[in-house]
Amino acid sequence: MGSVDLRALAELLKRSGMPIDDVAHTALYQYWNQATAVEVLPADRVWPFFAEHPEYIDEGLGLVAPPKREGRQTQLDLNATLRTLAVFPTVQARWLPRVMELALGEGKTHRAAAQKALSMLPDIGRRVVESLGATKSEVRIEAANWLAELRYAEAVPAITKALEKETRETVRAAYLTALEALGDDISARLAPAILLAEAKKGLKAKPPAGLAWFSLDALPACKWLDGSPVEPEIVRWWVVLACKLKEPGGNALLTRYLGLLDAASRQAIGSLVLRQFIAHDTRHPTLDEGIAHANAHAPQRYQGNQQRYQNAKAEHKQYYEADFQKTQEQVFEECKREKMGEYLGSAIGEKGTLALTAHAPGHEVVTLLQQYMRDHYQRRSQIEAMLEGVAPGNDPVVIQLLLGISRRYRTASVQEKARALVQQIADRNGWTQDQLADRTIPTAGLDDTGKLELAYGDRIFTVVLDAAMKPELRNPEGKIVKALPEPRQNDDPVLIKDAKAQFSTSKKELKQVIDLQTARLFEAMCTGRIWPQAEWREYLHRHPIAGRLIQRLVWLELDAEGAVRGSFRPTEDGSLIDTQDDEVELAADSQLRLGHASLVDEGTAATWNKHFKDYKLVPLFAQMTRKSPAVAFIDDKGQPVSEINDRLGWISDTFTLRGSFAKLGYQRAQAEDGGFFYQYTKEFSSAGVRVAIEFSGNTLPEENVPAALKTLGFEDMKTRGYSDRALPLSSVPPVLLAEAYADYLAIAQACAGFDAGWEKKMPW
Repeated sequence: MGSVDLRALAELLKRSGMPIDDVAHTALYQYWNQATAVEVLPADRVWPFFAEHPEYIDEGLGLVAPPKREGRQTQLDLNATLRTLAVFPTVQARWLPRVMELALGEGKTHRAAAQKALSMLPDIGRRVVESLGATKSEVRIEAANWLAELRYAEAVPAITKALEKETRETVRAAYLTALEALGDDISARLAPAILLAEAKKGLKAKPPAGLAWFSLDALPACKWLDGSPVEPEIVRWWVVLACKLKEPGGNALLTRYLGLLDAASRQAIGSLVLRQFIAHDTRHPTLDEGIAHANAHAPQRYQGNQQRYQNAKAEHKQYYEADFQKTQEQVFEECKREKMGEYLGSAIGEKGTLALTAHAPGHEVVTLLQQYMRDHYQRRSQIEAMLEGVAPGNDPVVIQLLLGISRRYRTASVQEKARALVQQIADRNGWTQDQLADRTIPTAGLDDTGKLELAYGDRIFTVVLDAAMKPELRNPEGKIVKALPEPRQNDDPVLIKDAKAQFSTSKKELKQVIDLQTARLFEAMCTGRIWPQAEWREYLHRHPIAGRLIQRLVWLELDAEGAVRGSFRPTEDGSLIDTQDDEVELAADSQLRLGHASLVDEGTAATWNKHFKDYKLVPLFAQMTRKSPAVAFIDDKGQPVSEINDRLGWISDTFTLRGSFAKLGYQRAQAEDGGFFYQYTKEFSSAGVRVAIEFSGNTLPEENVPAALKTLGFEDMKTRGYSDRALPLSSVPPVLLAEAYADYLAIAQACAGFDAGWEKKMPW
């Protein structure tokens, strides 16, 4: 593709007597499943064509009406036009006003692309400074944000001057944020007396109408870093300001404000705001309201069920029979449940308050969000906003939650949001996402020796992990006890309260860590992740929880070229042993990966299975039982094979298949036109591969109808085009191929078996 030049293509069209519109249209129209010219061609093969034909840029920017073209109904895409402008050496003067308008305008859709297109201008900073005096507050805010992003330090005097005159709180916040980002010392503006004056002034104004549900009186008493009390009005104002800013991920000013508080205050604010947001967002009618609704509507619905069935033609009665069979009590419960399932409102309009949740206790965040995502998964915007809010706190438990969602989640947009947040955290620290995951495994309070000490008055209780990875509490004499005892009269109540909270938090965090790390290690096995030996020892082997988990797994020692040198298992005393119980010494240049039956010979796999049985050790997950399928990678015509179909035509019903897929961690694929879907998928984002098992299909809402298993395939998660997604089996990591094939066979086992006439028995 590097040899293609748009000018050359246009010349070919001209010689053929065809208009060159097709060149411009292909480059400046954003097809959902295809890349644009600037994404696949060098810049110098794109921009010269449009420099010679600026009328297409005019049209793409909306400066002129699109001319009528034969056979062309679509308009040139604004975003594609802006991305094309970004590869120009400079933006022509005729386009500057329009692009500046987009770069600083109220609409966010094209703002980033417009700013990028203008970033090469030598005087862009000066041009943006002029917009600090704009009439619209949104333009002033965006000008400040852009100046901070440009690192245009020369703007500090102008921003300072604008700040002195500014009366709108949201704009003042943007100015302060920009000043600090540009290196100006704003500490004098953060003195408690100044913050109190600003808070009192801000609270006098009419608060956002949508924030009426938030109980400002419930906000916790807070302390500054020096231990002195914070005036309640200040924290109240921060909630109102955060709501007005509408940035759930926070901004530099709110981050700085929170940094003025001690850790306990930051946690308390975060916890309360998150809980209030969720409580308001998930309000439902009461039981009494549900009963009243059922009393009013159930009799009519029951009567309707009976009449529809009785009035239906004989061939149509099957469609009404399920409702006809419902008793009056069942219809009553149905009406009551429907009413109580209604949402009474939404907190998404006040998502800005979530900027104050960054420091909420990690274990609490994980518990609350997991419950919310389970019970209210359809509220995508709220989930994404809450993830944005808690991500900046860098809490290891929260980071692990984000990593888990980024790898696998039922809703694509939420998964994409988690991936973006994880990447931001990794970029901040200069790590890859895998390195981030290793370096932020929570410890549940355990020290390097695997022990947690609880100061319980003048006694020290300890927590260790038993053989089943359960927390084991021991008294000062070392005896196992079920719970912390009642405190003595002379025990410090503060220490008692802290010890109980610490123990409770540790238990919750431990379960979360085990679940998340087990899933992460399984994906690492499937995708073939390789650890440098030093990182493996520091972040896994020596970790008080991960170190215990990896003792229940087989590892492979690899040389620098990736060839297997041997296999081993870590033991509880820190040594590494092989299948003969001999200690293994790793070579200095060795790398490590998780073992699997598809990577070793049958004898080695059988010996490891016997080893675990002899030690009465339950593997963290199966490694040595699922073998590679005996499939050809090239077909009879010499073409790459991209699917397995040896269980095609195994019949069952849609609900049985749904249950089997769910047990194995698969999710329903996105429905197509008419609510029809025909795949269940499981994503392995670290490898960019999606496992896709096809069946005869079902519609939404789902009905229990005959179904048949079809094929196993693999898709490239990065490819937008449907026809280009299928991956040849030869390019799938061997462990992932073996595990997916075993899933395919397991689903088939839940079926009734193969039916040669399966196609005739399917409803579609």
